[in-house]
Formats: sequence, C-alpha cells, structure tokens
Amino acid sequence: MLQVRRHAWRALPLLLLLALYWPGLTTYFYQDDFGWLNLHRDVYSWRDVPSAIFAPKAHGNIRPLGENAYFLLLSSWFGVHPLPFRICAFLTQMANLLLLGSIVERPTASRAAAFTAQILWIASPGLAAAMSWTSIYNQILSAFFFLLAFHSMQRGRSMLHWIAFILGLGALETNVVYPALAAAYALLYARPRLKPILPMFAVSALAVFTHFKLAPLSAAGAYALHFDTGMLATLGHYWMLALGPSRLAAAILTCAAVTLLVLQFRARQWTGLLGLAWFIIVIAPYLPLRDHQMDYYLAVPVIGLTIIGASAAVSQWPWKAGSIACAALYLATCTPAAWTITSWHHDRAARIEDLVQGVAEIHAAQPGKIILLSGIDNDLFWSGLADVPFRVMKIPHVYLAPGSESHIAGDPAFITRYAFPSALALAALEDGRAVVYEFNGSVLRNATARYRAQAPALWKNEPPRFINLGDPLYEPYLGPGWDAATDGFRTLRGAATLRIAGPRSANDRLVLTVFNTPEPQLSVRVDGQNLPAQLLSRSTGTWELTVPLPEPLTSKPEIQIELTNTGRDPLRFGFAQLIPS
Repeated sequence: MLQVRRHAWRALPLLLLLALYWPGLTTYFYQDDFGWLNLHRDVYSWRDVPSAIFAPKAHGNIRPLGENAYFLLLSSWFGVHPLPFRICAFLTQMANLLLLGSIVERPTASRAAAFTAQILWIASPGLAAAMSWTSIYNQILSAFFFLLAFHSMQRGRSMLHWIAFILGLGALETNVVYPALAAAYALLYARPRLKPILPMFAVSALAVFTHFKLAPLSAAGAYALHFDTGMLATLGHYWMLALGPSRLAAAILTCAAVTLLVLQFRARQWTGLLGLAWFIIVIAPYLPLRDHQMDYYLAVPVIGLTIIGASAAVSQWPWKAGSIACAALYLATCTPAAWTITSWHHDRAARIEDLVQGVAEIHAAQPGKIILLSGIDNDLFWSGLADVPFRVMKIPHVYLAPGSESHIAGDPAFITRYAFPSALALAALEDGRAVVYEFNGSVLRNATARYRAQAPALWKNEPPRFINLGDPLYEPYLGPGWDAATDGFRTLRGAATLRIAGPRSANDRLVLTVFNTPEPQLSVRVDGQNLPAQLLSRSTGTWELTVPLPEPLTSKPEIQIELTNTGRDPLRFGFAQLIPS
C-alpha cells in the first residue's frame, strides 16, 4: 500500500489528461484522415508495402512511422473505425507524460516540479489538436521519441538513446533537431556526454539531404520556405500563442519567465535555460513556414515552456508564491482554450460522421444506385468530401448533385471533379439509376422525386468539362482502347479516345492526370490535330500534363481527344479536364 501511495502522483496527470480530452476519444475521422486511410487501398501485394511506407506522400513528407505505418496498419486491422486510432494516440501521450515527469524530476530533484510540468503540458492549447485529430498523431509520436531519447541520454543508455533518435526521424522530420537539444543538455549538465552526441548531427544532416533529394522543396504556396528576418516574427507569434489566448496573460507570463531565467542564471541553475533551449530548438524547423502557421506545431516545443514553469516550482519563497500565481494564470487561460479546441474538432468531425454514415446506410439499402448529394456547405466539403471518404469505405459513385458545387468556395477546377455531369445525372435520374439526398446539417433526406421533376429545367444536357476515367459511369464519353476501370484508375497501353466539352475560350486548356508511373510518354491529337503535351506539375506519384487548345476549337460544343502511349510502361489515368489558363 505504501508503494501505491508513493507512486499515486504519477497516475493523476494521466487521469487529468482523460478528464480534459475525453471527447478526443470519440472524435471521428475528417479531412486528411481519409487521405491517409486510403493508403492501404494502394497496397495490392507485399511488393507495394515499402513504397507505401517510405515513399514521399502529401506535400513531400516522408514519415514512415508518424503517418504511413500508423494509418496503414491500423486501417488494415480495424478498417474505418476511429476508436483504435484514438486509443493509440491517448496511450502514446500517457507514455509521454510519464517520460516528461521522469525527465524533469532528475535535474530538479522534485516531484512537485515533475508534476507541474505534466499539468502545464496537458493544459496547453498546442496539444489539444493533437489529442483530437487523428492526422496529427505524428506530433504525439514525435514527442514520444524526443522524450524517450532525452530520457535515455540522461541515464546513460547509449543504445536506446540512438534507437529512439533514429526512430524519431521516421515519426516527424522535425526530429532532426534532436542532436542540438541533446547537445544543449550536455553543455549545461554533462559535458563528457557531448562527444558521443556529435555523430548524431551527421545523421540528421544525412536525413535532411535525403528528404530534400527525394521530395524537393515547394517553390510557392503555403509550404514554401522563407529564410529571412520574418522568422523572428514567426518565433514571437509562436511564443505568445504557446502562452495562451490572452495577450495580457501572455505578456505577464513572458515577463515572469524572463525574470526567472535571469535569477536562475545568476544562481547558476540551468533548468529554465534548458526549457528555453527546448522551445527554440524544436520550433526552429517551423519558422521558415511563414504562410503555414498552425497551433498544433506547438505540441512538442511547448514542453520547453513546461520545463521553465517546473523550474519555478522549486524556487524559494516569496518567488514560489509568484510561480504559483503564474501557473494559475496559465491554467486559467489555457485550459478553457484547450477544451474549446477539443470540442471544435469533435463537433466538426461529428458532422462528417453524420454524412458519411448516412451515405453508408443509403448504399447498404440501395447498393446499385448513384448517390447525388445536395446541401453540402463549404466547411463540410473541405473537411470531408474533398479527401474522398467513400473510396475508403468502398462506396462507389457518390457525387455532388449538379449545381451544388457553386456553393463551395475554392478553385472551381478542383471542386468540379466532385460534381456529377448534368447530362449523365439527367439520364440516371430518368431511368432510376440515381438518387438525390439533401443534407440538412445532420440528416440526409431523400429529395429524388423533387429533383426528378425539376432537373430538366435546372440541368443542361451538355458534355462535361471533366471526365473521371476511373469511374465506369463516364464510359459513354470513352472510345475504344481503354482497359476496364480498376480501383479509380483506367490504364492506357496503346491508343484510345475520349470525348469532352469544347473549350469556352482561347484560355482553356486540357489537363490530363496520370498516376503512379515514370514520366509519361504521350502524344495527343484533338479533333485530328497533333498538339504538344507539357508537364504542368508533379507531386508524389502524380503527373499533370497540360495541352493548349487552338482558338478554332472554341466554336465546337464537343471535341474528340486521341491519346497514344508512346512509352513502354502502361499509363494509369485518373482525369481529363478543361480548365482556364
């Protein structure tokens, strides 16, 4: 019984984690989650596994453990059921809290300091998104390997230290900065340990070189890197964000932290300085991302602030009274913010769950029907439909009803891909192959009869500007030469044709999307005229080719395209689309 009492304080933070973030256990999938869940659909044999785990994925990220293996394994075992994913996230974070407590207890020799660090981390709004959104599990796993490696270094466990460091590189690319953090600790507390850490810098450099070699930097967009003085402003933004939503409270806490660091420096106490180094070193990889500043990027760096707060817990009176007041101020402002973030993620995902489960019920009751959706608002589209959840659930032929896409903000060329062409919808409604359901925010209601009566007046019987070659529903627009559609693709081995709407202006161009292939070798003829196919963009496993269309074609309501594969490898086509230049 005495042993239980001695260690009871270790269990309390775990219970507080559950008390604050319990909605995260029941949060459904949304947004990027569906993209990652689709990963196992691209694995057809064991030969595909290495590529699925190690190849660069979205935005060129290489995260074999933090995303690829995590989603691939759990989705293979449990399918589209979020609870196992959420349990995994909570168990990992519980391990993180135990590691953090043990790490802080060593230099401070204080259980109170260890407990303080754990509680401050739990309350951080930067942690809230990671506890609520499955796609952000990589942050929690990154923290685990940071803490495990650091804990091992403190205790002189060299082999485990290296293993945790190497595995951390597979959780999140920001773990490359770990050697700098380990070196900071060695310089402050254990100079002899610095020399064994130095080879880690070479490993991190190799990891950075390999990453940029396999996944080149984005030159533009939200993920473009900006190495300039603006990084200091970004650092200041993250510092204030880490201290909570109240600007006044953040300013007070900043002044308190500076005062504490000065006092500790004069007393040659280094725990607070270690915390500051942790924050700056771990947030550093995010500072060049000027246009993509996210609260969940703070999940691991904020550990440094908790170490600063923990170091204040062992100060003497009257400074201890001030540290208690600062901790209370932080908890009073940050805990409600963390709860609000958790509730927002849970409620947002609940709408997606209502929609997805509703469509699943319709499909189960009418398995052969084309399902057309109306009433889909902007947030629902971008948080759910844009990442094709129905492919994960093996529910084919789910589209926006024609015209519904006009209510969604964003690139029309992208959003159009999700709307069923009006000519095909008219025919499918007329012969009973399609149903229309309207989403009212929580429930799907059958609106087929109303749309069947109104559709001839609402929808134009005209050729589509977008052809989904991987969907058999578009076969009326395809000529001979194509293989049968398989799992969202259609293979071209020799020559084949398709029909699409004619360009509306001289600015329109034809864009062809080819998946999972070496660089496509392709010749294109449009209405008998040879036209050049140029590379528009390339991302992981995807090539987009653009074909400029001559002005005389603008007078034609429909054009015929002949594609010839001039290379040795079959080409797997996804889309053909007309978009403005």
